[in-house]
Amino acid sequence: MLLMLAVAGMAASCENDVINRTNQNEANNSTNAVKDADATEMAKFIGCWEYISIADEIDQLHSQTDYIFYFYENGDGYLTIDAYDKADLVRSMTRNSLTYWVKNEKLYVNYGDDDPIEWEYRFQDNTLTMRSTLDGDTFVFTKTEDGDMRFLGDWSTTRKSDDKYYDDHIQFVTPRDGFTYYNVYDNPNAAPIEGPSYPQWFKYTFDGDMLIMTNIDSATSTKKYYRFEGGKLYLSNSKDGIETCYSTIKKE
Repeated sequence: MLLMLAVAGMAASCENDVINRTNQNEANNSTNAVKDADATEMAKFIGCWEYISIADEIDQLHSQTDYIFYFYENGDGYLTIDAYDKADLVRSMTRNSLTYWVKNEKLYVNYGDDDPIEWEYRFQDNTLTMRSTLDGDTFVFTKTEDGDMRFLGDWSTTRKSDDKYYDDHIQFVTPRDGFTYYNVYDNPNAAPIEGPSYPQWFKYTFDGDMLIMTNIDSATSTKKYYRFEGGKLYLSNSKDGIETCYSTIKKE
C-alpha cells in the first residue's frame, strides 16, 4: 500500500551507497527546474509532514513506520521512512532527496528518475491528504515542527592521528536526520586511501545550546554544545570545552 511513497527508495541494507546517492540526487535536483509551476500552491507544502502507520497484530517485528516529507522553499525536499521494532529502534529505513512542483492542481514528486509521481492533494487545518493518481491509495499527513534549517549540509573537520589524516563528516540531510562518516588520507592534499566509511545514521534534537545526536541502531546519544560563527559550526563536549570547527559547502 505504501509503495508509492517510497517508489524510488532504497533500504538501509544499501547504506554504503547512501553518501554517493544523496550527493548525486542533490546535483540532479539543482538542475531540475520545472516551467510553469504554481508557486502559490507550492508555498502551501513548505514544511515537515508526517504519516504514521501502526503495525497490525500479526507483525511480530515492527511496532510502527514513520513517513516524513520535508518540502523546502526552493523546490527541493526529502523523504524519510523509518520502521521501528518493539523496542523503538529503527530496523529498516529509506532516505531520498527529491524535487517537487505543483501544476494543474496536481503535486509531482521526483526522486531523480525520469518519471515523477503524481498526486491529488487537499489541505485541511494542519493536515495534507495525498491521493495517488496511479492506484488511488490515500495518505493523510500531519504538519509538524520544521526544526532548525541551519544545520543542513555536509560539515567536515580534519584531524591527524599517528601518520594518518582523518576527514570527519557530519551530514545533516533533514532538520531531524543525519549521519557521520570519514575518509582517511596519507596526504590531506591527495586522494583518500580509505573511505568513505560506513555511514552511522542518527536523529538529532536540541536542549538549549546542546545538540543531541541519537544513533538509530542503538538509541545511544552523543551530546555536543554548538554555536555558529562566520559560516562555521563549532562543537564541544562541555560548555567551556575545547571546540572542534566544522566547515561546509552549502548549495546555492
